[in-house]
Amino acid sequence: MKIDTHEYHALLARHDAMRLRRRLLSTAPDRAGGPQPYDGAADQAVIHRYLDTVTPFEKLIAHLYTSLFEQWPALRALFPESMAFQRQHLAEILRYLTANLHQPREIEGTFARLGREHRKLGVRPAHFAAFETALRQALRATAGPRWTEEMEGAWLRMLRFAVAAMVAGAEAAVGEPTAWQATVTAHEPVAPGTVRLRLRPHEPYPYRAGQSAALESPLLPQAWRRYAMAHAPRPDGELEFLVGRLGPGGVSEALVEHTRVGDVLRLGPAAGGPTLQGGPGPRGAAGGGRLGTLGGPRPAGGTGRTTAAGAGVPGHPRDRRTLAVGTIDAPRGHPFRRPAG
Repeated sequence: MKIDTHEYHALLARHDAMRLRRRLLSTAPDRAGGPQPYDGAADQAVIHRYLDTVTPFEKLIAHLYTSLFEQWPALRALFPESMAFQRQHLAEILRYLTANLHQPREIEGTFARLGREHRKLGVRPAHFAAFETALRQALRATAGPRWTEEMEGAWLRMLRFAVAAMVAGAEAAVGEPTAWQATVTAHEPVAPGTVRLRLRPHEPYPYRAGQSAALESPLLPQAWRRYAMAHAPRPDGELEFLVGRLGPGGVSEALVEHTRVGDVLRLGPAAGGPTLQGGPGPRGAAGGGRLGTLGGPRPAGGTGRTTAAGAGVPGHPRDRRTLAVGTIDAPRGHPFRRPAG
């Protein structure tokens, strides 16, 4: 079964509009209280006791996606064409979770923001249920005879805690578009391999000076990369980005080499803010500095180039870090094909 992604996102937009209408018309008190208190330290101890049975995570992740796509082949359309980056990004998320599970409030905040980000990818709670089933099967296949119910229970509670925060974050953002369409109004070279990209959103796009936005080209569906806005909000509502080509076959190449005036791109919600490199930020899994595996890197010079892991916007999910779907880049040598018409 092949999913038409345009029809799928249009259907989700109508569904969100109906949910928002029901919320506005409802006289019942708001019962959304977010995830319940969670003893992450206890589950972290169990997970670490058996961590060698599922690490390095590459084998676990390979089993997980094989199981997911065999049982729910339609979900493959929600992922970019190449899964190489996706597997790497999921491994980093698992490392972050297992290293920081004793700090549930930090995880809750980070994954609430990820939930808001995932709306643009078309992720819904039912997809998380499928992901959990695939993870359970992958744990058993990877751990083999050392698998235990105790280990599986700790992993599933960890996943459910993170997913609950993502669902809450997505629900809180139901009043805003999942993504904004924007027409390219200018595409001007400013240096070798770098262009000034100007976009006119089709509807108001709220952001603050210093924030960034994820961009998707129609040439690479479901592949996103985050870029800093080059200016504060303008009276005409247009957005400007300086985009540098980072390598062959990725989002940056699609935007620099294959985008034309009149093309329509998609924008994710604005996020993050200006920070000083080396400033205070949440503690992370990589070397104890900033949020090494999920902290949003600060785009360097607005080109989309990112600083080293851990030198980003405090607590903001990295542009390419998602739990189940989406990535920032396509494989090298990806054949760019312009949509028909």
